Amino acid sequence: MINLPLRQVSTFVCLAETQSFRRAAARLSLSQPAVSAHIRELERQVGVALVHRTTRHVSLTAAGKAFAARAKRALDELSMASQDLRELAAVHRGRVVVACIVPLMAAAVPTVVRRLSEQHPGLEVEIRDVLSGQIDQLITNGEADLAIGPRPTDANLSFMQLERDHFVAVVPLDHPLAGRGTITMRELTAYPIITTARNTNARAVLERALLQSPQPLRPRFELVHHFSIGRMVEAGLGVTLLPRTAVPSLASTRIVTVDVKSPRIFRDLGVITRREYQFSPAAHAFVTLLKTFFAAPAEQADDMPKAPPTVSDREFLRVTAS
Repeated sequence: MINLPLRQVSTFVCLAETQSFRRAAARLSLSQPAVSAHIRELERQVGVALVHRTTRHVSLTAAGKAFAARAKRALDELSMASQDLRELAAVHRGRVVVACIVPLMAAAVPTVVRRLSEQHPGLEVEIRDVLSGQIDQLITNGEADLAIGPRPTDANLSFMQLERDHFVAVVPLDHPLAGRGTITMRELTAYPIITTARNTNARAVLERALLQSPQPLRPRFELVHHFSIGRMVEAGLGVTLLPRTAVPSLASTRIVTVDVKSPRIFRDLGVITRREYQFSPAAHAFVTLLKTFFAAPAEQADDMPKAPPTVSDREFLRVTAS
């Protein structure tokens, strides 16, 4: 087997493309005698003439044309393989800063970070658990590479949807609504309502959805933390309506979820970045695993039934049933 020198092969491919020793020399930042020397050495190695030389014109022999096509493909493959290795190395020693709304810290983000650490032990991931209202500023100011949260209102931010997050009612285990398959908003609001604070995305989505509803939202309690809401609900002080992804963060085994229709309320969750943001290999690896976790369906119509439970939902329902 002939071991062809890569530099000479690259010079020959460049000559085949430019059809000129002068232009090939300029492109490769070599002298014309150096280009000629590379071609002669390559011809000596393969034992056949590759180039017809005249004082004014350069053309390839039949063997040269056949070799040029294959050599070009081989160099392209080698270049792509080299790029893959560089990207892999960049992932292994890269760093990505991710801002995430608190509900997704219950299952999604820890699972993704663990899997990422297993695949790329040298990759550094910084997670900032924040309220949804803080995300736009963190991304705009460049304090985080990307964020996971609700669809932003800032037109300068980019959004890649991961999941449609439907709202569900959360009631105590012994509540009259606990055994129902689905309920209406009218049935739910017959009981004291506990909601998140006014500056949260979940509260804003809820208020917009009920703006024209005959059942106005009149909360009995307004709390900031999901854990606090869970304690109040299990104590029988009221019921709540929350995005399904927020349910595990209630951290209670004495409450259950019930689907709500009329109206069916949802919010979209996804990856948020600046519009001009170029994903680093580390960020790309994180988002790839995140998409795998959510297995996001295509955009759904607003009136479609809720998507199948996520991993976190199944874990929560298993705990509450035990």
